[in-house]
Amino acid sequence: MKQKKFMMSEGLAFSEEKDMKKLSDMASKGWLLDSFAVMGYKLRKAEPRKLIYSLDYRAVDNDNLDEYLEIFENAGWEHVYSEYTTHIFAAAPGTKPIYSDRSTMIDKYKQSEYTLRFIILFMLCLTAAFTVIKSMFISAEASILHNTINILSIFLIAITIPAILTYSATVFRICRVIRRNPNLE
Repeated sequence: MKQKKFMMSEGLAFSEEKDMKKLSDMASKGWLLDSFAVMGYKLRKAEPRKLIYSLDYRAVDNDNLDEYLEIFENAGWEHVYSEYTTHIFAAAPGTKPIYSDRSTMIDKYKQSEYTLRFIILFMLCLTAAFTVIKSMFISAEASILHNTINILSIFLIAITIPAILTYSATVFRICRVIRRNPNLE
């Protein structure tokens, strides 16, 4: 049986570089990234390797996935795992970075921001709808429907707030990269 380990993430929108560094450190200790997990990463036991990790945020349909991955492979990056629009790659130290200039870095984060924007709008609409429905039941007795709506409202708020923070961090990251070179869009 292969050994597995969980590594907590500080949130890719907040500390992507720090997470990638921690993954590199774990690889040198023989724990390679296997996949994403809720709030972190699943690692598998393997021979220690010197690796650097990098992310790309891009919506790629199945028809174009092989071509997309081949571009990275030709640049020395090995595909490790993909989930939805987030793809993670590993390479030997010294490999040319996936993003080496500000304009491509901005494009990377705009891809993430675009996806997050629609998730946030959906979550805000859903939360607002449940808030309105909840307010309609304020005078109602404590019924199963009333309690269910309360629980769903709390759950939606608990999901929406971190999503808004993630979106804000992504927008801030884009602004920070643009601020470093105002001539870039």
